[in-house]
Amino acid sequence: MAGASGRHDVAAQHFERASALDTGNVTYLHNHGEALRQMGRALDASVLFRKAINLEPRFLAAYHSLITMLREAHTGACARADHPAAQQLAGELAVLLGNQGNALGDAGRLDEACSSYREAIRFAPDYALAMSNLGNALRMNGCITEAELICRRATQIDARFAGAWNNLGNALVEQARFDEAGACFDQALRLEPGSIIAAHNQGSGRLFNLLFSADHGHDEILQRHLDWGKAFPLPMLTNAPRVRRRNRRPRIAYLSADFRRHAMLHFLEPLLEHHDRNRVEITCYAQGLHGSIRDEHTERLMRYGHNWVWVHELDDDALAQRIASDGVDILIDCLGHTNGTRLGALASKPAPLMMSWLGYLFTTGLPAMDYRLTDEWVDPPGSHDVHEHENPLRIPGGMMAYRPHARYPDVSPPRCERAGHITFGSLNNIQKFNITTARLWAQALNAVPDSRLLLQSKALVDLGTLGRVRGLFEALGITARRLDLRPAGADFLATYAEIDIALDTFPYGGGATTCDALWMGVPVITLPSDRPCGRLTSSILHQIGHPEWIAHNVASYARIAEELANNVARLKSTRVALRPSMARSALCDEAGFVRRFETTCLSAFEGR
Repeated sequence: MAGASGRHDVAAQHFERASALDTGNVTYLHNHGEALRQMGRALDASVLFRKAINLEPRFLAAYHSLITMLREAHTGACARADHPAAQQLAGELAVLLGNQGNALGDAGRLDEACSSYREAIRFAPDYALAMSNLGNALRMNGCITEAELICRRATQIDARFAGAWNNLGNALVEQARFDEAGACFDQALRLEPGSIIAAHNQGSGRLFNLLFSADHGHDEILQRHLDWGKAFPLPMLTNAPRVRRRNRRPRIAYLSADFRRHAMLHFLEPLLEHHDRNRVEITCYAQGLHGSIRDEHTERLMRYGHNWVWVHELDDDALAQRIASDGVDILIDCLGHTNGTRLGALASKPAPLMMSWLGYLFTTGLPAMDYRLTDEWVDPPGSHDVHEHENPLRIPGGMMAYRPHARYPDVSPPRCERAGHITFGSLNNIQKFNITTARLWAQALNAVPDSRLLLQSKALVDLGTLGRVRGLFEALGITARRLDLRPAGADFLATYAEIDIALDTFPYGGGATTCDALWMGVPVITLPSDRPCGRLTSSILHQIGHPEWIAHNVASYARIAEELANNVARLKSTRVALRPSMARSALCDEAGFVRRFETTCLSAFEGR
């Protein structure tokens, strides 16, 4: 209060005493510095701001205060024509603004992060690190074309900067330019062999990207995964299988980076709420990403009362030792080769039985992995079974249960009633969009004259991506007049009010996106592909009782679209009935699914 009344000297004394009593409190340090700054003691204030930042690199208030001071000093130096001082201050500001951008990015404030990086570059035009980070933030914000250009500029300034090559590769991945991206990841790893991020992108990341490609068939993708797994041969399996003690419940553990706001939450939460504590003991190994360890969703999951272990700071050996020492009987990996993968920790088989589930819908290629939890539609019996390390372990009735969003709009009447034409749509990640999907969707559009296509995705804010999508459709005879291309919005579920029929992507189909569309009363048409990630929508449709929306080939895909579009009355009744029938279906029977899930896992464990 003393500071607010102008008595900055008294405030400074109070905060100085508070800081002495609580030396790690960055708020006290910052407030002490602010009081000193108001008293004209800029040098002393800057020492305290820097100390606060060193203690907490994401403490944005200290960045703001220190940067404000240095900007004023830089302006003064320029006015005095004190070029050496101005140059030194410009360098300090560039570094601080770059670090502030990192802190803003970690907080999810990407627009502000980009502004901070841009200002850093204005102070230091050849600051390759700020450019690379700006490119990465732009990519995460959907501005992919500019991200690529900025990252290329960073590699031109410093051709030996591995991080810039890695971020350039990520920008190319978002454009489905996987071969070019791979060359960037290779270069990043050559420059920095110890880079964990580059190693992931060059290895697991490249395998994951193959799943999106229609140019590579199942057998080729499988072989690439198995080749990757040869780096982790069976002799690495150093932990001898343990026999479960009869005096305790079997211990099941989940390893995931998605105990947070994420599409996987729709499927993880039913498990964590409904596990039978008299039957099993549950541990969650949480892998934090991008500085985001937990959010309000994490806090809710933690209230279910299971064991929680934060593992992002454990290296692979330490994580393997922790899993083994915890006496885990069944380890369920939800990461596979996705970002944050911990397959390196699982290579030594720290649990006697290991399974992968849902987060990565393909074989991991890891010899230590025993099973892949799936169902009869995602992995029809006899389909590629004998070629994988992990055997398909099919859960009767479906491989997951879906929990809808906590808040969702009411189901609206079909748009075609007020628009006078059918609107197809997809809210899938634009990374799943390719020429094969464009051909499939063009067939549906051509089967229904005057129909439209609405696409909504984060990357559709980007002019380059918009041009690529429009260009593909124009080459297939679909004019821009029939396309409604939108960037993602916060209230994306409301967009389904403007879609009559949803179209699944190919060869990597939808999961949570499919469930969301159906919950909003919108039928989804799918063509199963040759890989599990392309058959999840098929499983969902079987579980809710609508297998008639599953196509067997391109011609039947268009025929289903035409049949749905030509019967507006049935489309209207389906829209009204879909949510309540889905709520009664196996897909939303959370408790029933968890019992089947537990039985399937425990039967495999007891039958070892």
